[in-house]
Amino acid sequence: MEYEHVPSERVVRWATAIRDHGLVDVALPFLNVLQVWGFVGGQILWMLAPFFGESLAPFAEALEQPETLRQLEDHLRAGEVQ
Repeated sequence: MEYEHVPSERVVRWATAIRDHGLVDVALPFLNVLQVWGFVGGQILWMLAPFFGESLAPFAEALEQPETLRQLEDHLRAGEVQ
């Protein structure tokens, strides 16, 4: 199966939403776990996709791409410094 690259704009939107909800302190350690177990989580989301529709696809793709998780982490850490 070939995956599309998650656009940078989407990663920025996710980082902004996490920051706006005050979840950065929870998200950063969680991202470390996801970088190790992300593929498994992505597969679970793909199995749930028929029940929840296309809305899970970007998250499943992101979990299966460690670079996307690193980009999200970078955006969250950059927001801490500001």
